[in-house]
Amino acid sequence: MHADILNSPARRFPGTDMPVTLMLALIAAGLPRTVLADLGIVAPESSLLYDVLALAPFAAWVVVALVRGTRRPFLDFLVLGALYGLSLLIVHQILWDVGPSLGHSPPESALAFAARFDPAWQELALRAYTSGIAMMIGLGSGAAVGVVAWCAQAWRRLRRGGRPAR
Repeated sequence: MHADILNSPARRFPGTDMPVTLMLALIAAGLPRTVLADLGIVAPESSLLYDVLALAPFAAWVVVALVRGTRRPFLDFLVLGALYGLSLLIVHQILWDVGPSLGHSPPESALAFAARFDPAWQELALRAYTSGIAMMIGLGSGAAVGVVAWCAQAWRRLRRGGRPAR
């Protein structure tokens, strides 16, 4: 029988109801924008291509949130968001000194934060700040889509007459 990638009980990601393959695919969908922007191949907020690369992964998250039944919809997407944030953090740190990446052009807010530290600690402060931003982006995105998933789950439950998800 054909296994449904969206609802397969086999090989769930730890702490979630989401299959490992689905979790990894949703994380991987966001990596091209991060890598291409960090390498300066696609400038942030510069083109339709950038917009598609930035928004399509989250659109996929929302589609999954709307169509996939789960026992813990918010937690599934919060974990997804945490892992996505971690992927951003890792890519930014690996590519820190490559091309026009964050190491060469950190955000003004990161520079202002790092300026509060002794010069010997400023790069660490920059890296910590940008890492914190990456994690907040991931967790915030996961929480927002988790709310969508929770609402979709509640709607499905109401339509079934209050019976719980499978």
